[in-house]
Amino acid sequence: MATTVTHHILINQSPAGKADKVVGLLRRAGLGIRAREFEGNHLPDNVPGCDPHDLILLFADVPGQANEALLRQLQSSRRDIPCLLICRAPARWLPMLNLGAAGLINETLLESAAGQVEFVYRVKRELEQLRQRRDARRADSTLRELHQRLQSFMDATTDAIACLQDGLHQYANQGWLRFFGFQNQSALLAVPFLDLVADEDVEKVRQFLRNRLDAGDQRCEFTALRRDGSEIRATLDRSAISINGDNSLQLLIQPAKGNADHENAIRAARSKDMQSGLLNETSLGRMLNQAISGAVYQGRYSAVVMLSAPNLSDIAVVLGRTDMHLLLGEIASLLASACPTQAVLGRLDAGDFIVLLPDADTESCQQLIARLENQRDLLARLAPEGTRLHFSIGAAMITDEAPDADTLLIRARQHQILRQHQHEGASDAGEAGSTLKLLRQSLLEESLMLVYQPTVSLKADANEYYEVRIRLPMADRIIYPGEFLDAANQHGYGERIDRYVISHALRAINEHSDVKLRLTINLTPNSLLSQTLLSWLTQELRRQKQSPRQLILQISEMDVLSAPEEARRFCLQVRELGFELSLTHFGCSLDPFRVLSQVQADYVKLDRSLLQHINLDADQRERLHDVVSTLHSQGVRVIAPMVEDIEALPLLWQSNVNFVQGNCLQQPSQSMTFGMFQEQELTLESVG
Repeated sequence: MATTVTHHILINQSPAGKADKVVGLLRRAGLGIRAREFEGNHLPDNVPGCDPHDLILLFADVPGQANEALLRQLQSSRRDIPCLLICRAPARWLPMLNLGAAGLINETLLESAAGQVEFVYRVKRELEQLRQRRDARRADSTLRELHQRLQSFMDATTDAIACLQDGLHQYANQGWLRFFGFQNQSALLAVPFLDLVADEDVEKVRQFLRNRLDAGDQRCEFTALRRDGSEIRATLDRSAISINGDNSLQLLIQPAKGNADHENAIRAARSKDMQSGLLNETSLGRMLNQAISGAVYQGRYSAVVMLSAPNLSDIAVVLGRTDMHLLLGEIASLLASACPTQAVLGRLDAGDFIVLLPDADTESCQQLIARLENQRDLLARLAPEGTRLHFSIGAAMITDEAPDADTLLIRARQHQILRQHQHEGASDAGEAGSTLKLLRQSLLEESLMLVYQPTVSLKADANEYYEVRIRLPMADRIIYPGEFLDAANQHGYGERIDRYVISHALRAINEHSDVKLRLTINLTPNSLLSQTLLSWLTQELRRQKQSPRQLILQISEMDVLSAPEEARRFCLQVRELGFELSLTHFGCSLDPFRVLSQVQADYVKLDRSLLQHINLDADQRERLHDVVSTLHSQGVRVIAPMVEDIEALPLLWQSNVNFVQGNCLQQPSQSMTFGMFQEQELTLESVG
């Protein structure tokens, strides 16, 4: 729970209770206020700075009020306390602005509702700007402390470390001086670093220092020349830093050990995304941060372009793990061929492709977007038969006001949405319109295809679980929900789709005549806001003579976040009717357990982010185990979706996950014939 910030305000003594009225106004506006009255001639601190003050409100027209003296005291003591003067004639007090007053407020403003709103806004603005200035001072202090710690570390370490600018030494620690045999810093400062490299390795080292820092922290092996004329094989690491706003290189030298080429290959592999061969999210984040530093300190602007394919996860279900790797590699190759040679390509864990274009302006960024747009047809041909690959493209400029890598990616994603809306608005009668037309026709003709994917229990469970999904059949291919469901919801067809799926799922239950069968139905956002779905559902159960216990209604955590009150009310009514609830995409929000408490779900389907790299990352496995344990303590059963590797099952079993879904077990099909619904517990031995 967020705590309310208490602001300490000084307000001078004034007649007619004006101070009480102002304080009451601020408190009614939601501000936490601790007010203190004072005479107004000087600050009430016995010792300067002993009491915290966030704002001073002065009724300037109070007799005996020494406004000028108070402002001069603030100036001379360099106290950062904003001071607002409340007066009946602001023009009279204009000289006070030269003495540091934050503003003049006409006292008549406080007599009207609109004026009170303006007054509260100005107070909030001053308090917010004060907070920002204090944060900036704390950041400066932290930065100074960080520089001191770094300097102490470099001075104390035995490793040889130096900083270069334009090839010349700007700093070298004692380890560097000892390594090359120099007596002191002054003897080294005028020496170019390449003078300490053997002639046969000079060109190799020069090229290494010029290379981009996107190859997995590569290191270079060379022959170093010492002051006494001796030679030694050494390895060189470098990183880009900024010294007093100038671009510099920090070098680390160690005696050569082992096989440098082998170590470089390992480092390069660690920096790559295993599926696409592009930079992984960690390495890409480092490159983005370096680009931000270049923009801030050297004025070198760059651009980041994001390409997202929303239906890649659906295609992964169709292809399987091996073929999906091949597809991602082909996409990466095609993108690389369309980008300039200086561009850096990477892939986020969420699946988005990123292009970092260094030294770019708006024009070159637009040119790159146009080139990538021209590759849409080639990208579409890479998709397997019966599927379709569609990318949305967005970009963001990396300028001196870019705060961090995450914000850049958010801006690029927002640009994607903007471009997509512009495209849809310009071509509503185009392909999206034709897909919606086909969807409407399929609903009328009841030709939507239902497919079922088993939800396999890793623990003893007598019931058989399937999740119901839809496909839109065409003459030459199958359209997956990622291509039409968002547009369907925007046009209000989501509830019609849900009714169709529920009705046909109940028919399937009737056909199987198995009381142990459980079908999970995904509900769209339209249904969460519907006023009639639940009454229709009750009538449909009666008409088909079915029990609500055989249907599990599944909603998305993202939809709950979009309409929390409506979702809470809907889920409460669903539970009263006897249905079980499942919450999918669990873990995609900042506080998923708060969302869970609102809907009180019986099942939770984890978000993919909680399952990534559990076979490689022990910390990720521990986080997964903690989440599952917390869910179990609340009586919630846990589903792990999109399991593509059978070797992940033992890890999920060890984490006490209840159910798994995935292409490695069975692809979605039109029949419910999966054969693992025995009353057995899946153990490590049985998996092996």
